[in-house]
Amino acid sequence: MTWQYRVMRWLGDLGYGYGIYEFYGIDGWTKDAMVPYGETIAELKRDYAYMAEAFRLPVLDWKTGKPIKGGKP
Repeated sequence: MTWQYRVMRWLGDLGYGYGIYEFYGIDGWTKDAMVPYGETIAELKRDYAYMAEAFRLPVLDWKTGKPIKGGKP
């Protein structure tokens, strides 16, 4: 199974919100948005860089996992 970080949009009580999620394609995605993590500063920087790559990809709808209209990077 491969995964990647993706920006996803969700609809809440106050309107739309965005977060970075681990995305597994047809297998699903995380329920909660992720935060960068590392056991060292170098690992934290690397995780942050992986998350930054998500902004180069289309924004996905959290409910369906499909790209949203106008969700281009």
